[in-house]
Amino acid sequence: MEIARAADASYEHGDTGRFTGEVSLRGTIVADEANVGVVSFAAGARTHWHQHSGGQFLYAVAGRGRVRSRGEAGHILEAGDVIHVAPGEWHFHGGTPDSPLVHVAVNGGDPEWGDPVTDDEYNEGF
Repeated sequence: MEIARAADASYEHGDTGRFTGEVSLRGTIVADEANVGVVSFAAGARTHWHQHSGGQFLYAVAGRGRVRSRGEAGHILEAGDVIHVAPGEWHFHGGTPDSPLVHVAVNGGDPEWGDPVTDDEYNEGF
């Protein structure tokens, strides 16, 4: 059994190659080809477009967020919501313009990172 204790956690700032705005990440456990992380987004902060070869689950813990797959309508996340993004599906997620978001991400495989999400793309479909 492996335990990632919150008391021992360290956070890193999200880099500009993967995120827009203020983002903090806490890696926890990596097992086989999956990993679990806790991500905090400031209001308006978001990931770049990305996809995971093994898919991704997002569990919203606090605040409100946005998630959208390329070419589809956006969805608002609220605390307690769970999202599954299929393997290879290009998407983004982050806080809403007026609320931060904290979520737990369960990631399958390595991500492939794309371009930043523009303000127009961030607002499209919401």
